[in-house]
Amino acid sequence: MKSAIPDAFRQPAPSGTVPAKTSVERPEFRGPVHYGTLPLPTRYLLSPLAGFTTLPFRRIVRNIGGVGLATTDLVNCRALLSQNARTMQMIETHAEDQPFAVQIFGSEPEFMVQAAQYLEARDVATIDINMGCPVNRIAGAGSGAGMMCSTTSTIELVRQVVDSVRIPVSVKMRLGWDEDNLTAPFFAREFEQVGVCAIAIHGRTREQGFSGSVSRPGIRKVVEAVENIPVVGNGDVRSVEDAAVMIRETGCHAVSIGRAALANPWIFRQLDEWERTGQYSPAGTFEERLNLMLTQFEYVEQQHPTERAIILFRKMAHWYLKGMRIRKKLRGDFQYVKTKDEFQKALARIRAEGPVGGNRSGVLTDAHIPVPSGPVSKW
Repeated sequence: MKSAIPDAFRQPAPSGTVPAKTSVERPEFRGPVHYGTLPLPTRYLLSPLAGFTTLPFRRIVRNIGGVGLATTDLVNCRALLSQNARTMQMIETHAEDQPFAVQIFGSEPEFMVQAAQYLEARDVATIDINMGCPVNRIAGAGSGAGMMCSTTSTIELVRQVVDSVRIPVSVKMRLGWDEDNLTAPFFAREFEQVGVCAIAIHGRTREQGFSGSVSRPGIRKVVEAVENIPVVGNGDVRSVEDAAVMIRETGCHAVSIGRAALANPWIFRQLDEWERTGQYSPAGTFEERLNLMLTQFEYVEQQHPTERAIILFRKMAHWYLKGMRIRKKLRGDFQYVKTKDEFQKALARIRAEGPVGGNRSGVLTDAHIPVPSGPVSKW
C-alpha cells in the first residue's frame, strides 16, 4: 500500500543551535522496577488512554525511547473472548512494542479469568486489571472503579485472575469511590497477599473524576501499605518537574503518564535522561513533530486502507497540530479531510504556514491537553 504522504513532506529538521538541557533536582529513586519476574527497562510507563494508546502511538513513543511499559486501552473481557474485531485490533502488538501489557475490565470472575488466559496464550507480557475507570457505563455496572465498592468479591476476582496465569498481573485503581471511602491502601495490601505484581494508583477518587488536584499524600498511603511490590504513581504528571514531585512526595517506584504524552511524546526519553544525568533535552521542534506525526499516520495506514486511516487519525492529529502551534483554523480544517488529496493539501498548508510565531527550529511552548469535565455520573 502506497502511503498518502509524499516523500517531499518528510524533511530533516533545520540545523541550528541545540537548546540547552534543563536541569531538575533528582529525588531518591527506588531500585529497578520489576513486574514479578519481568524487568521493566525504565520506571516511566505509558498509561492506558481510551482512543489514544493504540499500537501506532505506542510504536511512536517506543521509537523515541524511555518507555518502561506501554498498556492498551481498557479492553472489555467479554468482547475479547468473542473476538470482536475492534477489540482484537486493540490488542495488536509489534516487535517494537515490548514489553507490552493489556488492560482488561469486567465484573464476572469466569470471564476475566478466561480473558487473562487468552492473553497469556498470545504471549502478552503482563495483564492489568482496571479498577479505576470512572465512566458511568463501566463503573455503574460494577467494573472499573465500581469494583472499589465491593471488598470480598473484588479481592476474590483478582485472586482468581492471578492464579489462572503464569504472567504478572497488576491492578490500576483510584484512591477510592469518594472521600468517605478511601479504600486503596486496604485493597493494595490485600492484592499483594493474593499475588498481584504491582499497583498503579491514580490519586483521585471516582467521585472527583478528573477535577481538582491529585492527592499525593493519598498515593503515599498506598506506597506505605505494601511491602514488596512496586506502586506506580499517576495523575497530574505533565513534565519532568511534575514527575520529580510525584516521586519525592509519594515515594512511588514508578510513574505512569497519559495525556502529557499526547502533547509531548518525548517525555519518556526526557525522564529517562533526567534520571541518569539530572538533565534532559527539549522536546521536538516543529519539523520533528511533523515528521513524527507523519510516521504515526503511516503506522495507521499499515492497519487500514488509506481513507479509513485518515478518518481514524484525525483525533490524534489534533494533538500533534496543537503541540506544533498550528493556527486554530488549520487545525479545524484538518478534522474534515477525508481523501488522500485533501490530506496532502492540508499538510501542504500546515507546512507552508508553520507554527504561530514562526518558530520552526526551536523549543515550542507546551500544549494544554484537557481532561473530561462535568459531573462524572453523566459521562
